[in-house]
Amino acid sequence: MIYKTSNAKIILMGEHSVVYNQPAIALPISNIKTGVTIQDIQGGIQIRSRYFNGFLEDIHSNLLGIKTLIKQTLTVLGQPNTGLLITIESEIPSERGMGSSAATAVALVRALFAFFDRPLSRNTLLKMVDISEKIIHGNPSGLDSATASSNTPIWFKRDGTIKALPINVNAYLVIGDSGIKGKTSEAVEIVKNKIQFGTDGGLLIKNLGKLTSQTAVALRENDVSSLGAAMNEAHQNLRQLGVSHPAVEKLIQIANASGALGSKLTGGGLGGCIIALTADESTAKQVSQNLIDGGATATWIEKL
Repeated sequence: MIYKTSNAKIILMGEHSVVYNQPAIALPISNIKTGVTIQDIQGGIQIRSRYFNGFLEDIHSNLLGIKTLIKQTLTVLGQPNTGLLITIESEIPSERGMGSSAATAVALVRALFAFFDRPLSRNTLLKMVDISEKIIHGNPSGLDSATASSNTPIWFKRDGTIKALPINVNAYLVIGDSGIKGKTSEAVEIVKNKIQFGTDGGLLIKNLGKLTSQTAVALRENDVSSLGAAMNEAHQNLRQLGVSHPAVEKLIQIANASGALGSKLTGGGLGGCIIALTADESTAKQVSQNLIDGGATATWIEKL
């Protein structure tokens, strides 16, 4: 039996502006994991997960990406007809901008390569994960898979720049789930129209890029005050672009009133999650509790 994991991700800074070749910073969230267990069985390949239980051949069409990934990975490994029981357990909520599909793919590829005792380079891992991500998302940026498979923050641009971002910051991040599925494609279209037909869309995008660069400096220099201010300004920009949501706004108000240094939505928006920065763990716990009391369906605390 083999067990391998991956982690969730959040975008700390740069959502939406990254579409227009501004930089983004994404963080792996080690406290929220996806795990895959693989065991030998007789017969075909069986899947156990929260979305499907049964033989791989019978999997429903909305899990085509995972089906294709498993089959192509086994072909690459020279094991296309192996009998396997694959159990997928994920703590990552879907459609919240936390990279659930990429995390599942990363854990699957790691587990399959380990089960057959084959070495797995990072380049091969990302290439394999891209198989399912293209089916699920059409034209994925690669940010989700890069972060779900990383132990360090990622600096990302759509021109292909993906590099580890060194940080030296003593602070905590609280993630709060609004309970509302994000609508990334709809939000992207709203921003696109804002840029094409509005007067300030382009300026907001450029400012989000500038805030991302400022965030990288704040992370390196342990400047939590500047980091919190950048998060607040970024959220104001995202709100002006039209991608926030009343439930998100409520959680942000609660977080800031509870002692957070800054808060913003994370991911595509129109729902999804917020992130709030705190200077210490006790404040993070207070923010987390107040978010739950205020309607968040789940919270997580991550030490930066």
